[in-house]
Amino acid sequence: MRTRKYIFYLLNIWLCLAFFIPGKAKGQVVDSSFLKEYNDFYKQINQDFEAFSHQNDSIFILFLQNSWKEFEGKENPIPVSPKPVNQPKINQNNTEGNLNDTLNIETIIDENRGSIEEPKSRQKDAPEYLSAASSFSYYGTWIALPSSGKDLPTLSGISRQGILDYFVNAGKSTELKEIVLNLKKKSEVYKLNDWGYASMLLKAAEAFHSNLNDRILFTWMGLLHSGYNVKVGYSSVRLYLMVPANVQLYTPSYAIGNKDYYVLGPGPVPAESEKVFVHEGDYPGNKTDFNFMIKEVPRLGNEEYNRTFKYVNAPDLRMNKNLIKFYENYPPCELAVYFNTPISPTLTKQLDAFFLPIFEGKTERKKLAILLDFVQQAIVYKTDKEQFGEERYFFPDETLYYPGADCEDRSVLLARLIKRYLKLDAIGLLYPMHVTMAVALTDCDEGDFVNYKGKKFYHCDPTYLGALCGKAMEAVKHSTPEVVYQSF
Repeated sequence: MRTRKYIFYLLNIWLCLAFFIPGKAKGQVVDSSFLKEYNDFYKQINQDFEAFSHQNDSIFILFLQNSWKEFEGKENPIPVSPKPVNQPKINQNNTEGNLNDTLNIETIIDENRGSIEEPKSRQKDAPEYLSAASSFSYYGTWIALPSSGKDLPTLSGISRQGILDYFVNAGKSTELKEIVLNLKKKSEVYKLNDWGYASMLLKAAEAFHSNLNDRILFTWMGLLHSGYNVKVGYSSVRLYLMVPANVQLYTPSYAIGNKDYYVLGPGPVPAESEKVFVHEGDYPGNKTDFNFMIKEVPRLGNEEYNRTFKYVNAPDLRMNKNLIKFYENYPPCELAVYFNTPISPTLTKQLDAFFLPIFEGKTERKKLAILLDFVQQAIVYKTDKEQFGEERYFFPDETLYYPGADCEDRSVLLARLIKRYLKLDAIGLLYPMHVTMAVALTDCDEGDFVNYKGKKFYHCDPTYLGALCGKAMEAVKHSTPEVVYQSF
């Protein structure tokens, strides 16, 4: 990839220099000798790039012939800690200091919440799919493809030879390259991160292949052509897509070289006793880490859903079910990914309309009390086991979507609200049995704090019902937390 950028860099220099070459007067023909020289240069660039690509393909073919090895996987289950069945509540004797201007709640209406339906109709504002050779739905956004995919290569058999044959045939397929380039451009338009792009390739593969292994290979080849250092593994029953990550993922992984490669969908993960063979060699020049951080919320087709709260003056929140579905299918990651993901722009505007008038003229301390009260009381406390039967983390939009949330989900939401509305440094705290927040606000009501980077950060617990800034639960007061997020 670096060589390709270098070649185009040279081309840009050549074009810039052309403007400084003395030209003819207006209306006269451009010097044909210059055009010939330019065309020769451009032709040489393409030849050099094609030679470079073929050279890298040839090297990688050798790896696919000779570098297969059986690897033992690691499970990487998501951490599970005991959680209270009911929301912890501060002793009433300690709540006399509650601010008069905090909000109050009666009950939250959550009937028929938590189910996510697939869109019933195609996106009205994306008619291009009607005339496309092929198309597919990517979380409510219809993506037109430049080709029907009928001539794409397929897997001849689950073996290293079958994978090698696929790679050789795919390398010759101009149709595959055209499709991948088209999807890469569209992933940038829709603000998808590395995983978003990979999941778009996987969705596109469904439009071309009914066989799961062919979908895996299509995605693998597309990512290789896009500069990603991904791998494919095989067992006696199926193929697996494996990616290196810049964060901890909670999916099975294989240690290859000095990197962990995580198995990602579609389909089931390898069984504990399943023998899996993976190519050790990397495609020359491709980057290593797969970035799972979400800096921008994906721009997906909207399917609106109203979330109703019976919280004083709180509006119904219009949620995008397609975004929720995207988050639901996101590979489970370490908490830092969730803490650092912004609230969606549409939802942010609605929250602004609710909070900004309330905040007008108030101190940072009072604003923080309002945010704490909102998250503590507007969000029903429910454990993941109660809702889903297993542990899982929420992105901030999800915390406002689902019927309830536990401590880490509340903390993620509070972290994003603090970052949006307060001029305070904040950190996320992970304890063995609890996740909470702390802020650098010196005039908190209580005195429970954590020293971090030379500052005092006072507890702000979005789960501890009725607790104000500086009040920590007894269970964590004397423990040392891990800082899993910082806003600064």
